[in-house]
Amino acid sequence: FRYFMVLIQEMALKIDQGFLGALSELFTPSTDPEAERQRSKLIQQDVDALNTELMESSLTDLSMLSFFEHFHISPIKLHLSLSLASGGEEMIAIHSLNLLLKSIGATLTDVDDLIFKLAFFEIKYQFYKRDQLMKRVVRHYSEQLLKQMYVLVLGLDVLGNPFGLIRGLSEGVEAFFYEPFQGAVQGPEEFAEGFVIGVKSLLGHTVGGAAGVVSRITGSVGKGLAAITMDKEFQQKRREEMGRQPKDFGDSLAKGGKGLLRGVVGGVTGIITKPVEGAKKEGAAGFFKGIGKGLVGVVARPTGGIVDMASSTFQGIQRVAESTEEVSNLRPPRFIREDGIIRPYDRVEAEGYDLFEV
Repeated sequence: FRYFMVLIQEMALKIDQGFLGALSELFTPSTDPEAERQRSKLIQQDVDALNTELMESSLTDLSMLSFFEHFHISPIKLHLSLSLASGGEEMIAIHSLNLLLKSIGATLTDVDDLIFKLAFFEIKYQFYKRDQLMKRVVRHYSEQLLKQMYVLVLGLDVLGNPFGLIRGLSEGVEAFFYEPFQGAVQGPEEFAEGFVIGVKSLLGHTVGGAAGVVSRITGSVGKGLAAITMDKEFQQKRREEMGRQPKDFGDSLAKGGKGLLRGVVGGVTGIITKPVEGAKKEGAAGFFKGIGKGLVGVVARPTGGIVDMASSTFQGIQRVAESTEEVSNLRPPRFIREDGIIRPYDRVEAEGYDLFEV
């Protein structure tokens, strides 16, 4: 190969526990012997088809070594968001540890928009077997990820994502010096305009960054309080509501007020509803479990509502300070019925579902 180059565009990767659990179930062996035999047969058919293509392509190059005059893989910029709080207990082996950490208000599994910058990989005028080249590429990017583990640690929401704060402050300082300098090259009026833009960027990133830190910390505390209630339905509704991005500061306040109201009402009514629900499902044992959930919820839910309201308020302050424009959907989300089957998109159903969700 005289010149071999791979260009990898900037990408965003978002993973949650439900997705990881679905992948785990996909590769978990089935307990049904007949289903397992059928699955093995289908896999073997795929492997045979794949081997046929590989054998045909390998006939064009029978050499053991390949010569690379210039082999280059471009730098990689990856935006990573990770949450391990959206799946069931049976999906991830570390759930018991995760639940323990959440129960004390310290959810250590959420990160949002971490940026990993991996250096390019390059070799020149060298002979490599293909498996050797693959191992070297994997080792290179593994080392790059290990060098940037501090990004993962400093990006935890429970710590307020200090890495994001530092990144925002650096952008603000850069704009504070760069914008006036760029304007000065063009003239006095442009210098004044650039100075205003620079000051606005610096103050916006400073205030917005500080508000973002408080918002993330309070959000993690609220998630821990929700975990204490041991009410999966309540946790799911809270997760959906907190995951909805507000349009403006007023929407942030409304979102926080709704969360507070939901926490107070749910905590008070839970004293009665939880024992009744438990008795219907598990009889006497469920009744006493419901009493415990109701007593815990009467304290945890209103407290969590207050914390969530604070988190939403500071999130709104961050958006106003940083002048963040949220990208909105072109159409309402698809309505999926209880059977989980994905049907052709129906706008009337989608709009109706979106109306009731609001």
